[in-house]
Amino acid sequence: MSTKLDFTIDAEMNSKLSFETPLNDEIGHGIIEKPPGSPNFKSWLKKLSVETSGIERVTDEQRAKNPSKVWNACTFWMSANMAVATLNTGMVGGSMGLAFWDCSAIIIVVNVFSCLLPAWTATFGLTGLRMTTFSRYSFGYWGNLLVVIFSMISTTGWNAINSISGASVLYALSDGKCPHWVGVIIICTTVWIICALGITWIHRLDAFLWIPPFIVWCVAAGTGAKHFSGSAISSPTGVNAAASALSFIAVIFSFAVSWINCAADYNVKMPVNTPRYKIFTATYIGIAVPTILVQTLGAALFSGTEVNPAWKSAYLDAGVGGPLKMALLPAGGFSKFLLVLAGLSSIPNNIPNNYSFAMHAQNFGPWALRVPRIAFVTFGFVAAITVGCCAAAFFEDTLQTFLSIIGYWTIVHLVVIIEEHIIFRRSRWSNYDWNAWASWELLPFGWGAIASFAFGFLGAALGMKVRWYTGPIAGLIGRGANVGHELTFGFAGLAFPVFRWVEKRWTGK
Repeated sequence: MSTKLDFTIDAEMNSKLSFETPLNDEIGHGIIEKPPGSPNFKSWLKKLSVETSGIERVTDEQRAKNPSKVWNACTFWMSANMAVATLNTGMVGGSMGLAFWDCSAIIIVVNVFSCLLPAWTATFGLTGLRMTTFSRYSFGYWGNLLVVIFSMISTTGWNAINSISGASVLYALSDGKCPHWVGVIIICTTVWIICALGITWIHRLDAFLWIPPFIVWCVAAGTGAKHFSGSAISSPTGVNAAASALSFIAVIFSFAVSWINCAADYNVKMPVNTPRYKIFTATYIGIAVPTILVQTLGAALFSGTEVNPAWKSAYLDAGVGGPLKMALLPAGGFSKFLLVLAGLSSIPNNIPNNYSFAMHAQNFGPWALRVPRIAFVTFGFVAAITVGCCAAAFFEDTLQTFLSIIGYWTIVHLVVIIEEHIIFRRSRWSNYDWNAWASWELLPFGWGAIASFAFGFLGAALGMKVRWYTGPIAGLIGRGANVGHELTFGFAGLAFPVFRWVEKRWTGK
């Protein structure tokens, strides 16, 4: 039996918002607030296909009016991963002392399996909820604030890292006349404009934005091939080889799974009857294919820096933009245009971060729902520029450390969601009350997830290996191996079912 409850919410500035929401007698009530705005202004924005909504659940009726297409899930991620930051990540293995063929094997094998994870979470968009809102059902209403905070940190960090990668290309192109901070501002500002327009414009643009960088990588592979060398670096042997390999595996894994906390956000307008396997397949192809190809090219470019002094000098001066510029030199004047395209590939790479930053922030509580989405998009834009300009001076250390740490928390996020879904919801979507997404009274507090988070980070602290810290267990393997992900998975995976069971017995939720 259903009923309708009218909620009248006193807002600031002496305004009122009044609305209705259908609820179920058996489950209580929730609070759903609409963002403010003039009806006439919103009507004008709607005509321009500018997004005015926030994290409110997209209903079946709304999806029927303005649906996304399955192929959008593929082209969106193709554009996001066909980027210079992906190229940069592939170069990390060489800097760790691994030979090209070892790097290539790790890149292929790890991505083939790890890209399955964001592809799976992308299907959660069919619930009509963004990922950090869906997490409330497993992390609890208040425990989910951990997800919100870490998601905002990770998206800001990725915004900065991706912008620095693109800025390094523009720096190399201009022979140092375009400082890194200028490149960061150019890239972040363009991303801000696109994200302000919203999801419809994002899908329209991303249908094509993967093509220019794809052309760049194809040309660079051809013109730079004679400088690539599979024997330029000799991988270490014995326990040190295991240490380097495990650390690079952690970097590649972290890059792939970093999309987990926002993958569902771009499928909330898919028709509710869309087969999950189609979204999964489209997303998997969109993430795995460009990631494997571009990271492998990055490993090849780094091998060129070890056999060609000019490439090495360019790399030390400009980062990833240096060897990329050297590889494209045989293209003559056309190479400058290609470098511009390569630098600007950071724009679609950053769209998921800036757009989802706003969606994460609106999960702070009812007050955050009253803040227009564009305000949070702007805040994320300012934060990314600030962090990007500061981190550019220590980029290599920043990249490796950030990728590792983000991977740790993402594992906890994934473990809690999976175990809640399989163990406590019995893998049945019907066991979720979608009307409860905004109600702290109907959702668990999140003690089980909080405990899992704490135990997971204990595992990370024992097994992490970054430039400034080596965990006690990580230090037992050669010169130090990053096994933080494995320990995080084990600690969090064992802790959550125990503490979640206790929470359910204690609170009934």
